[in-house]
Amino acid sequence: MKRIVLVTVAVFALAFSAQAQDVRFGATAGYLNARGSVKAEGISISASESGFYIGAVADFVVSDNFSVQPELLYASVDESEGLLLPILGKFAISEKFNFQVGPQLVFSLEETPEDFSGVEFDIAGGIGYDINEDFFVEARYTFQINNSYTGSEDVKVRSNYLTVGLGYKFL
Repeated sequence: MKRIVLVTVAVFALAFSAQAQDVRFGATAGYLNARGSVKAEGISISASESGFYIGAVADFVVSDNFSVQPELLYASVDESEGLLLPILGKFAISEKFNFQVGPQLVFSLEETPEDFSGVEFDIAGGIGYDINEDFFVEARYTFQINNSYTGSEDVKVRSNYLTVGLGYKFL
């Protein structure tokens, strides 16, 4: 399953890079707040923890007002680790501001308990601001759309993420 997802993402990225007029690569890091919720038998419990993320970013310019930005991020929250793989469409709303939306995959680097999935499928949305040609800031919120619980009980386990960070495009 993980191989199929990764191959699909790679093909998607290559298709956009073939049409892209300009490509820039860089690094990004920042604050991460993870909120987990469990719903069972009409009872809902949630909690949030803070951590950080760090990783690589690519920006494939497709047109003057649109680009595709895949990222590979390492995330650490309360001794839990994961890989975040957002693939965002960036829509320029002015010369410096952009709106971002797209899917995000989250792969747990922890041992996954029985009846739970180690992969999350999220929808991400956010805003970005280009400080100059190289530096940018972004804020993003993601909603998990699949249920992490795969067992037979009527239980829903989901996570949401808030990220706020700074990036630098060096190539």
